[in-house]
Amino acid sequence: MRDADFAALAKLLMERSGLVLTGDKTYLLESRLTPVARKRGFDDLDKLVEEVRLRPTEALLHEITEAMTTNETFF
Repeated sequence: MRDADFAALAKLLMERSGLVLTGDKTYLLESRLTPVARKRGFDDLDKLVEEVRLRPTEALLHEITEAMTTNETFF
């Protein structure tokens, strides 16, 4: 993953969820977002990031955010 792509996704996630990703978390982005990219018909994360930059729909941004966050409920 290119540094610029990592930075774009990290910024997106910070703005949408407050999630802070440091440069050593590339593996985390790759492991959680590769299934999102494939589900949407992209060959790799580069294409997913390109879609985010050129045609960011709320559905796509939501899916990326959900894939990267841990939703836990504790009663």
